[in-house]
Amino acid sequence: MKNAFAIVGCGATAIAFLQRHLDRVAAGSAPAGPVYLFEKRQEFARGAAYEADLPSNILNTKTGFISPYPHLPGHFHAWLEAHPAAWRAAFPDFQPLAEGFAPRALFGVYLQDQLRKLVLRGASLGCQIVLMNAEVCAIDLIDGMETVRTRCGVSLSTQKVFLFCGPLGKKPDPARHDERVLPTPYPVSRLLQTIAAHERVAVVGARLSAIDTVIALIEGGHRGPIRMHSRSGYFPVVRGTQERVELKYLTREGVRALVAQNGPLQISDLVGLFRKELAAHDPGSTSAVIPLPAPPSDIQGFIENEISVSQAPRIWQAILYATNGFVEHLWQALDDAAQARFMSEYFSFFMAYRVSIPTQNARKILGYLRSGQLEFVAGGFAAPESTERGELLLRGAGWAHEYDRLIYATGFARDAHVLDSTLLASLIKNGVASSHPMGGICVDPDTYRIQGRVGAARQIYAVGELTVGQFFFTSALEINGRHAFRCADAMQWGEHAQRLERLEEHV
Repeated sequence: MKNAFAIVGCGATAIAFLQRHLDRVAAGSAPAGPVYLFEKRQEFARGAAYEADLPSNILNTKTGFISPYPHLPGHFHAWLEAHPAAWRAAFPDFQPLAEGFAPRALFGVYLQDQLRKLVLRGASLGCQIVLMNAEVCAIDLIDGMETVRTRCGVSLSTQKVFLFCGPLGKKPDPARHDERVLPTPYPVSRLLQTIAAHERVAVVGARLSAIDTVIALIEGGHRGPIRMHSRSGYFPVVRGTQERVELKYLTREGVRALVAQNGPLQISDLVGLFRKELAAHDPGSTSAVIPLPAPPSDIQGFIENEISVSQAPRIWQAILYATNGFVEHLWQALDDAAQARFMSEYFSFFMAYRVSIPTQNARKILGYLRSGQLEFVAGGFAAPESTERGELLLRGAGWAHEYDRLIYATGFARDAHVLDSTLLASLIKNGVASSHPMGGICVDPDTYRIQGRVGAARQIYAVGELTVGQFFFTSALEINGRHAFRCADAMQWGEHAQRLERLEEHV
C-alpha cells in the first residue's frame, strides 16, 4: 500500500516517533498514509516499562522533567494538571508535584491518552493508524515491499518497518526450567500472587529493577527473608536536589574538537573533560567527586551517606544528566579497545552512579536492611542448584544460601543472540541484521537502518534497546524520544520528494 509503514512495538518510543511523523506530515515534509502499529501485549502504548502495576513502582525522573517528546519538556506534568479526571480515581493518593516521582503505571495511563490523541490527529491528516494486537515473527522482502508476518497469520505489505521493541527477555532454557525461578520481576504485582509471604527469596541484581522488586514484596506483606545478590557489589546513588545545567566543555563540539586533534579518544580523555566541566560549575569541588570504582564495603553506611548528601545539589549528577542529548557521541568517540575496556571494567560502576534512585526508595531499602529482613550480598555466584530437600542453592566464594524462590532483576540482556524474539532471530539468520560487538544489533548511526549482510538494502529501522551497542545508553525515556525524532526526520520518501519537486517546477 502506498506510503504505508509498520511499527513493531507500541511503547513510549513509538509514541514519540508517531508524534514527530505526524508533525512532518502536517508540515508537508512526509506523505500521508496508513500506519500499522503491532503490539503483542494486551495494552498498547504502555510498553514493558509502564505497564499496569503497583504504585510503589515509581519513575526515577522527576515529574516536572519527564516527557517522551524532546521539544515538550514537562509535558507529562502539564497533562497531569490539565486532566485530573483521567487518572485521579486510579491514583487517589498521588500529588502531581513537579519535584516528586510518579508511579510508572500512571505514566502508562498518560501514554495511552497520548496514543488516543495521535490516532485522532492521524485520521485528520490522512494517516490511518491501525492497531494490530499481534506478535510479528518475520519481515520478508516481496516485490520490493517489506512484508510483515505475524504469528497469528496476518501478512501486510509496507514500504518501511520500524522496530521499537523495548527491552526483551532472554530465551528460556528448557534444560534449566524451574517454576521457582522467575526470569523477570515484572509486573511486580504478580509477585504477590506467586510468592508466599513466608518464603525465602533471592533477588539477583541491585539496580532499579531489583529495588522495585524488594519494595513491592515487602510493602505487599512479604514476611520472609530477602537477599539482594549483586555480582558487582554496586548500589545506585541517590538523586540530589540540583536543577539542570548547561554544559561548557563536556559538549558534542568539545568532543569533536578533541577527536579532530587526537583521533579516537580514551576513557581518560572523557574523564578530563568531565573534571573540567565540574570545575567550571563548582570551583570548590575536588577532582575525585565520584569515588574510585570500588563497591561499598558497608551497604547501610553507603545508603545513609547517600541520603544525607542527596538533600543538597549534586552538580556532578547534573553534568552526567546533561549529556543525555549527545551521550552516543561520547560513546562513539572512544576507540574499540576503549569501549571494550569500559564495558568490562567500568560499566557497573558507571550505571550505579549514572542511574540514580529517589530518596524515598533509598529510605525504604535502608529501613529493610536495618530491620534485618533484607540482606545485601556482593560477589559472583554459580547458577542456582536444587538441593536434595528441593530448595534452591546459590553458592559463591565462601558462602552458600538456600531459597524457596529466585527472581532475576538484572534488566535488558545486551547479547542479541540470547534475546527471546523470533523476529530478531529471523532477521539475524537471514543476514538482514547483525549483532553488534557491544550489544544489540548494528544500525546506521544517522538513519537508524539496521545493518547486516543484506540489511543495507532493506527498509527496516530500529530505535531503543536493540541499538544499545551503537548508542550505548538506550534505557532512558528522554534519550529514546530524541532518537525517535531523529529517526523520523531521517526518513526519505522517494515518491513524495519527487511529487514536491514537480509541484515546485510547475509553480
